[in-house]
Amino acid sequence: MHPLLLKGQGLTVVRPYRIPGTAVGAGAAGFALILAAALIVTAVDWPISFPQFLAYFGAGALVLIAGFFAFWAYGCFTLNYAMDRSGLTIGWGLMKHFISIDAIQKLTLGRAEHRVSVKGLGWWGYHIGHGSVAGVEGVSHVLFFSTHRSAEELVYIQTPSTVYAVSPMDPVRFIADAQRFQQGGKPTRESGVERDVISGHPIWADRTAQAVGAAAIVLNILLWGFIFAVYPELGQTITIEFPPLGDIINRESRSEILKIPATATVILVVNLLAGLGFQWRERAATYLLLSGALFFQALFWLGAVIAVLNA
Repeated sequence: MHPLLLKGQGLTVVRPYRIPGTAVGAGAAGFALILAAALIVTAVDWPISFPQFLAYFGAGALVLIAGFFAFWAYGCFTLNYAMDRSGLTIGWGLMKHFISIDAIQKLTLGRAEHRVSVKGLGWWGYHIGHGSVAGVEGVSHVLFFSTHRSAEELVYIQTPSTVYAVSPMDPVRFIADAQRFQQGGKPTRESGVERDVISGHPIWADRTAQAVGAAAIVLNILLWGFIFAVYPELGQTITIEFPPLGDIINRESRSEILKIPATATVILVVNLLAGLGFQWRERAATYLLLSGALFFQALFWLGAVIAVLNA
C-alpha cells in the first residue's frame, strides 16, 4: 500500500502500517467483552449474594478494560502524520502534536543496529509513549508515535525540546517530503499539543476533583457489595429508616433495600455529570457537586447499615 493518502494544495498526509496494532487492540477489547457477557449470563440466575456481586463487578471491570483497549485501537487506527509548509502534525486518537516547521532540526532514518526501548502504551505493532534509543547521535529520550516492528521502520524528528519517533510506511520518502516542506517553510504557529473537547477537559489535570470523584465511586461500589453480601441473611421483611436517624420508619420487603444503593448510584451519576459540565467555567461548583456526591454516598451507607441492624 502506498504511504501517500493525500497530496495536494501543499498538504501531505501519511499513515503508518496500522493493521497489526489495531487488530491486537480490537481483539483484546472483543475478548474482554465476551468474557464480561459470559459472566453476566452465568450470574444473572444466581440468588442475590456476594458471589453474584463479584461476578457483576468482574463484568463491569472487563467492560472498562474493553473500553480502554478499544480506545487504544482507535488511536492506532487514526495515527497519521500530516505535513505542510507550516509543520508536521502527528494525529493520534483525540489529540494532535504539532511541530512547527522551523523547530525541526534534523530527521534521522532508523537502522537495524539501533537499540530501541519504549515505555508506555504499546504492544506488537503499536507504540505510544516515552522511550530511549541507543546508537543515534543526538537522540536519547524519545516520544514515540509509531507502529514499528523493527528499528529501521522509524524516523527520528529532532526539535529543540523533544525527539519524536514516527513510522511512515516509506521512511525515505517521508524524510524527502519533510525536507521539501522545510525549504519552503512558512511557520504559522508554535509547536504544541492540540486537544478536542474530550481530551482537553479540565478534569484530566485536576487531581483534587479526580480524587473526590474516585472516592465517591469507590464508596458506591462498596455499598453495592455490602448490600449483596448481607442480603441472604436478611428476613423477608425489614425496617427501612430514611433519612438515617430520622422519624420515617417503614416495614418493607427485603428487596426494598436494593433501592438504597440504586438511589445512591443515580445521585452519583447526576453529580458527576453536572460536575464535569460546570468544570469548564466554575471549578468551585465542580468541587461542591463532587463533594456532595461523596457526602450522599456516606449518607446512604449510614442508611444501609441502620437498615441491616434493624432487620
